[in-house]
Amino acid sequence: MSQRIPETAAEALLMRMKQWGVDYIFANGGTDFAPLIEALARGSQAGIPMPEPVIVTHETAAVAMAHGYYLVTGKPQAVMVHVNVGLANTVMGLINAASENIPLFMLAGRTPLTEFDRTGARMTPIQYGQEMRDQSALVRESVKWDYELRYPEQAGLLVDRAMSIAMSEPRGPVYLGLPREPLAEAWPGSLSLDTPLQAPSGEIHPDPRQISEVAGLVSNSERPLIIVQRGNPGPEFSERLSAFANDHAIPVAEFRGQRNVLAANDPMASGSAIGPMIKSADLVIVVDASVPWIQRNVQPADDVPVVHLGPDPHFSRMPVRSFRTDIAIQCSPIAGVEALATALKDQAGTKTDRHKEITQKNKARLEENKAGGSTGNGIPMSPAFVTACVSNAMQENDVVFSELGVAIENMELKQPNTGFTPPFSGGLGWGLPAALGAAFAHRDRVSIASVGDGSYIFANPVACHQVAESLGLPLLTIVHNNGIWNAVRRAALAVYPDGEAAKMNQMPITSLAPVPDCVGIATSNRAWAKRVEKGAELEDALAEAMAVVRKNKRQALLELVVSY
Repeated sequence: MSQRIPETAAEALLMRMKQWGVDYIFANGGTDFAPLIEALARGSQAGIPMPEPVIVTHETAAVAMAHGYYLVTGKPQAVMVHVNVGLANTVMGLINAASENIPLFMLAGRTPLTEFDRTGARMTPIQYGQEMRDQSALVRESVKWDYELRYPEQAGLLVDRAMSIAMSEPRGPVYLGLPREPLAEAWPGSLSLDTPLQAPSGEIHPDPRQISEVAGLVSNSERPLIIVQRGNPGPEFSERLSAFANDHAIPVAEFRGQRNVLAANDPMASGSAIGPMIKSADLVIVVDASVPWIQRNVQPADDVPVVHLGPDPHFSRMPVRSFRTDIAIQCSPIAGVEALATALKDQAGTKTDRHKEITQKNKARLEENKAGGSTGNGIPMSPAFVTACVSNAMQENDVVFSELGVAIENMELKQPNTGFTPPFSGGLGWGLPAALGAAFAHRDRVSIASVGDGSYIFANPVACHQVAESLGLPLLTIVHNNGIWNAVRRAALAVYPDGEAAKMNQMPITSLAPVPDCVGIATSNRAWAKRVEKGAELEDALAEAMAVVRKNKRQALLELVVSY
């Protein structure tokens, strides 16, 4: 492809981002955007390939949209916000992205550095008030790399640096600050912008000696167990893990899974009840799971080997993490599972009795889940009943993002990577805008945001519904209205089960009364919306809502009155 010559550093920055596969910039605009706005306008007129700006009317929503977009595509995108005040609103989203190794490119303007003469110099009082000595410090602990553009000729080089680091394992967000003056400066005509100068590091392959050792442990094990919490956005890891687990009759537990790695009907998909499985296991293989069990509740027996496998098997970002690790294998999950499968290929299919036993247990577990979801359709309806109804309403390639909503582990999801839960960092308000990002990426299927009433409030729902209407996204939002911070209530009960708060009808600092009119919020942006109080009416309401979203490619909302 012939390379057009940029006129300014802003144009060079945008052109290089497009070369890296950044198709969209989820943007919340500011006065510092002027050189980029001009660059985008010229690029449009001149036919220069640049990312497409997508207006998102709140910064936290913009970051979560990029997060959700990556989860369903594997393609990192960019977010750009306004100087320090806009960047401050992204911090929670960046904490979430760092927790889940999401490689997004965070960009923020920086108030102009100069007061005279230069293009982009200060023009308003706010550009004095927004000055910081170290704006990058706002996000430094949550990104893999941060820097600030100093000179125009750095624009392409810094995009290369940022993207290659973001996409190298373990992946994660990166940050670049953009003062107006260098963005507005002329691009040195002698510099080429043909191809990126750096590339991400390749797939990490495991140590063959360690793989041989673990293969021996698997061969001699009677009750091996695999624990996994996430995989890659594509189908490759799920397919390989399923094949390996089935070939060797190893149950796969998804304790607090951040996405469903296996389809619900996979014979080796063994649910999330980790305690009994750990207690009976004689070998535990942890695959890219930062919290494979809760230390104070259950641990493998002292004589049970524990293997951790992943890009960073020690999760070195965590200051405190004491899970026993007898063998730590640094590798991509795909490469690790493939290596084990190769080492054990002669034994594939030999554990037929164990495979049959595990399959029967998992069928019984699915039947038990189904029975549990068949009741609770009164007033208010039970969360288990809602989970079952939503599961039944979904088509095979629909996706659901649950933030204190439906129980992903109890849904009969027919494909891997179709059910997502928040990162363990727990920044609230993630579910709705993450589902927006998924809907933006794939308009041919329904994206569902299943969120608690508190999570819905945190998501800046007015901004989210405005974005959904603006972009015409096929999104169904389901708000579980129980009028309470139920996670706060459960935590108080867990710590003080016999305490004074446990005896109260309404614990301190848990009530959300009066809950906002969620239907009214959604309809302010012309969404189809309905409140459902009787469980007996939910199935029909879901069918109606899904038809609106699927056929008309527009957003819908259901507000459900649920128990806790």
